[in-house]
Amino acid sequence: MFTVTLYVNLAIFLYYCMQVKDVLYHLYKTAVGNLQRLVPKEIRIIKYLIRIEDPEEQLCALKDAFTPGEELEGIDVDNLYTTPEKLHTWIKTVVDTYYLSTEGTLIREARDMLNPEVIQKLEVLKTVVERNFM
Repeated sequence: MFTVTLYVNLAIFLYYCMQVKDVLYHLYKTAVGNLQRLVPKEIRIIKYLIRIEDPEEQLCALKDAFTPGEELEGIDVDNLYTTPEKLHTWIKTVVDTYYLSTEGTLIREARDMLNPEVIQKLEVLKTVVERNFM
């Protein structure tokens, strides 16, 4: 009798542990999504643009980013736009910060973009914005 009771209680405990784990995972993913929405839209646009490898596709995405329209923010889609001047200012700020700052003085989103490969992509992006949109 004791063994059966112990087994049932253990099964119930494991079931509730799985339920709690699922709820905590859902809360974590929701919190991460909400924190991403707090990042300035220009930084989100830059992060998207530097992931594009093809220069023509990148130029097309830049044109889309500079075309005013309805801004939509969803789970899978973010239709954001900005001005060339604002985007150029953010790119210049990140690149200048890379060359001038000391460790630990940056916001986390900017620090994530500060590695040499990303800086090279940002410098190319900065040149493209200057040539085509300013």
